[in-house]
Amino acid sequence: MRCIGLMMVIASVYIPDVIAGNDCVPRCETASWAVDPATPGPTLPSAGRSLFDFIAADGIPFPFEALVRKIEARAGCTDGACMTPVLIPLGRSLQRTAAAPDFFVYPRAVVAMTGEGTGPMFARDRLYLGYQEKMNLIEVISYNEAAARFEFQLVRDYREGGAPRVVYANRNVCIACHQNHSPIFSRPLWDETNANPRIAEKLSRVKELFYGIPVHRGIDLPNIIDEATDRANLLGVTQRIWREACDASCRTLAIVAAVQYRLSGGRIFDMNALEQTLSSGFSARWPAGLAIPNPDIPNRDPLAFSPGAQGVARSHITAAFDPLAPRAPLETWMGGDPLLARRFVVGLTGLIAERDVRDIDAWLARRATQATRRTHTAPCTLSGARYDCSGEFTLRGSPTFVDALALGGEPSLHFSLKNGVATNHGLRARTTGGDLIERITVVGEGGKGEAAVTIVEDFAYVREMIEKFNWSDAPFNHARLRMALGLDTRDMCCETPAVLAPAQADLEPPGPVPEPGTAFKKACGACHLTAERFPPNFLAGDERQVRISLAQCAPRIFVRLSMWQTPAASRDKVPMPPPLASRKGSPWVQTVPSPSIAELRNKVAEWLQAETGRVPDAAAMVAQGYENLRPCLPPT
Repeated sequence: MRCIGLMMVIASVYIPDVIAGNDCVPRCETASWAVDPATPGPTLPSAGRSLFDFIAADGIPFPFEALVRKIEARAGCTDGACMTPVLIPLGRSLQRTAAAPDFFVYPRAVVAMTGEGTGPMFARDRLYLGYQEKMNLIEVISYNEAAARFEFQLVRDYREGGAPRVVYANRNVCIACHQNHSPIFSRPLWDETNANPRIAEKLSRVKELFYGIPVHRGIDLPNIIDEATDRANLLGVTQRIWREACDASCRTLAIVAAVQYRLSGGRIFDMNALEQTLSSGFSARWPAGLAIPNPDIPNRDPLAFSPGAQGVARSHITAAFDPLAPRAPLETWMGGDPLLARRFVVGLTGLIAERDVRDIDAWLARRATQATRRTHTAPCTLSGARYDCSGEFTLRGSPTFVDALALGGEPSLHFSLKNGVATNHGLRARTTGGDLIERITVVGEGGKGEAAVTIVEDFAYVREMIEKFNWSDAPFNHARLRMALGLDTRDMCCETPAVLAPAQADLEPPGPVPEPGTAFKKACGACHLTAERFPPNFLAGDERQVRISLAQCAPRIFVRLSMWQTPAASRDKVPMPPPLASRKGSPWVQTVPSPSIAELRNKVAEWLQAETGRVPDAAAMVAQGYENLRPCLPPT
């Protein structure tokens, strides 16, 4: 079928026709979003709680560096080993104007859990903090294992002598930028961060250390955060495939492959059976494919503001760099893609903790005496300390390193070797099928020799336990894997929300919107009818307050509504309400506003004309600098 409307091309099945002035009237099958930016979900979790809730349950220490140390301790990390920080004085968060004009005195600190410790909390890629000292506020994004989603939270009154409290943020506001339902971060070269020498130099004029974070740091740190957000972005994708496209047989095969992958240090594995069953279920569920959301926003030079710009004007974000702008999918995964099964299995491995892998290895070691052992031999050619063997297997290497070991039709493996014991990333070496490579020996003289490789076929125990377990369509997590294998789960974190106080949503203004704000509620209420001043809550309050706020904000509202009349490539600001990136769960960029937007724009134009005696001109207003328009709310 074909699709009439204004669409961006997502996959080969898209055949767009353009009809000016019309939204898309779908007449074709289109890819489905893995997570839908048009469906934020409830603010409070329907199941489970965020990782941060468990951290905050016994208090939130001040100052900020003390909180970071507490998180690392809960994860079993040494100081600085797991949390990666950057400083962003001129960024794109909702709090970007809070420090004006002292942006470099109060930079925003962004810290991500990018490492994995030995403690009970598995938080790698799953916990992110954004601290703005001027606002006494921490923005938190942390994973909820039971709900298989990231939660968006705020720590309010975070200051010396304060009474910090954790609330769940308005999810409608958060997903407007976090369209992937998870953390976002800039693409390289991360010029907004203190990895930019010009940013670091300006910060160092104030001091060399902010919140325990050194000013002068390398570009490797934002790169580490960027990679973490990329991995976090795929958590929701993996869970969606697990729950909707992978049946019981598929789940068993996928978990076996994921454990093999982790035990063998990321080796290639045989997935023919999984490829067939997953491809069938995936194609049936998403015949046009699954669109992968984009966690990246464009790199931006924060010092490229207009000459003479002062104060809050330096925080201006043009439409091209605004996280509110709709983002096309990174790619579309198809059921017939030969890489699909590998992508899915690698995604599942990200849900397995390093501690789990080591405990599985130790569990297998206790059963090794009962497993079948097979010793394979091969003649070798010796040259000094080097050996090259070929027979029942092929083997090349030295006394300390195996360059290549291939058993049967398996691909070549490489390991460290000490006294005949092979290891891989600190674990005992294993074949791609998961079996233990117990010993490798090479003996001989005069240029000739023989190699022996002993394989312990112990992975059968893991396979048997996985096949017995009931892998329902509940979200997959490492706790379920430990239960399936009978591993200890007693000291694991974040599986018993009953020990926590009830979750609290951020306060929302009660009652209906009074006039003259009633007409704006449908288009603007999701983000501007809140207790927050960021984004400006011009619809909150009694009739007098709403009237004052709308009048104060009228120039900015007029400009943002007028942006719909400006070609996308020429927009100074993202229109309001922001263009949608989804329709009926499929990728689609809205190019035409709803008819009510023109009515709202005319209404605001009348207010401005009555105030100034002139017909307002959005282009002229923008030419003077959007941030130079009067603030959107009256001063507190």
